[in-house]
Amino acid sequence: MELRRRRWLMIAALFLLVGCSDEPDDPAQEDDPDAGVEQDDDAGDDAGAADAEDDAADPVDPDDDDAAGLFITDELLDRAIDRSSSDQQPFASSYNIQAGRAESGLDFQADPFVKDDITDIEFGWCDDEEGTLSDATSRLEEQGDVIRTLAMQYALSDETEYADHAVDALVDWANEHTPVNIYDFDPDFADASIEGQTEDFCSERPWNFALDAMWQAYGLINFADAYLLLVNNDYELSQDDEEAIETLLLDLTEAVNSSFRAWTEWADANSESGSYERYRADNHLSWSLAGLLAGAAALGDDELAAYVLDGGSWEDSRGGAYENPSYIRDVIDRTIENDGDEIGRFYEEKIERDPPVGYSFFHLWALEIVAQIAAVHFDDDIWSYTGEGAGLYDAYQRYSDFVLGERDSPRPDQDGDMEGHSWHYELAYHHFGDERFRQVIEIDDRQSFIVQSFGPVALLFGE
Repeated sequence: MELRRRRWLMIAALFLLVGCSDEPDDPAQEDDPDAGVEQDDDAGDDAGAADAEDDAADPVDPDDDDAAGLFITDELLDRAIDRSSSDQQPFASSYNIQAGRAESGLDFQADPFVKDDITDIEFGWCDDEEGTLSDATSRLEEQGDVIRTLAMQYALSDETEYADHAVDALVDWANEHTPVNIYDFDPDFADASIEGQTEDFCSERPWNFALDAMWQAYGLINFADAYLLLVNNDYELSQDDEEAIETLLLDLTEAVNSSFRAWTEWADANSESGSYERYRADNHLSWSLAGLLAGAAALGDDELAAYVLDGGSWEDSRGGAYENPSYIRDVIDRTIENDGDEIGRFYEEKIERDPPVGYSFFHLWALEIVAQIAAVHFDDDIWSYTGEGAGLYDAYQRYSDFVLGERDSPRPDQDGDMEGHSWHYELAYHHFGDERFRQVIEIDDRQSFIVQSFGPVALLFGE
């Protein structure tokens, strides 16, 4: 079963931010990200792994090897290649899903988002009409997945037809794509306003247009992964193609950053607002940072990496230099509770966003992306970060209770079945070796294919 891009009503919150009379009005009305995209297929017997945290079997240290892609080292790639030719489950089935998707991808033709006059673009989040921001993010998400899958198959098989097709598609995007950069709309981030702004969420260009343009990060993450899977595995790009693809990646990075700054600069100017906490702790920030760090890894931009990881200053061609107040450590400190019975609880669960546990896993997903890129490319251990007393390990511990049926959602009518979240624990067990995380993995068939980032997660990270 494959769940493609949609308005995921299970996780879309109708979140009205009501401004008080003594603070600037925040017109953001609805938070509607896309989430929970995965593919499942039947798998056979589970594979063996470590018995406990102290006895994990041959853990892979991503800092010891060169990067083979955005998320994997040479060692992880070599292990996945070995698994691809074995009958060991669940890895053989995970590879078969990857290979089948790549084979289908050979029939794919790129269809980039093109807008002759970007200033005419509308939001489109409620109707998905062609030529809208919703259309732009949909194309990036769906086509980025195919391109990354093709590049992954090249890395796994060394068959160049997959790489050739991925490169052709990336170059088509580079030559034709129109990025949606908020600086094209004369923004006043402190005042939460953009040119042509309208009032209602489903209107032509609400403030959410600025806040949600960062979902272009889905395409940026997959394009960056595809590029690295090609060039780090001996595929020879022409100079023209390499320059075109790097320009595409930079344009998307700056587009995501423009939306990210709508969040951060509004918060910079409105620290007394009742909406301030959301603008410093929301999952949009982490997903933006995931895209920006993907761009930093693919472009080899250490200053951009520091902007994401440590709050450094980065200068893009549209918004100029800016010192990032919402770097990943700050977001973790704000979004993951650090004491008492609620240690590890995400901001989204605390405010009971609809659905509270589903949204928490959605936020955790973005943090996983940042942590894995940081480890593989920048020798930075976000996985173990606990600056204010809690971090990813604490979140995994808390939310394992929900998946294993030991804790009820604060809104069970909204969250429903929790087993679909078990794929996160492939990464958790890979990094922490905690036997409880192994228990979570084993409640499902371990055949999730993560469209917006990791791909065949068990094949790459499973133990």
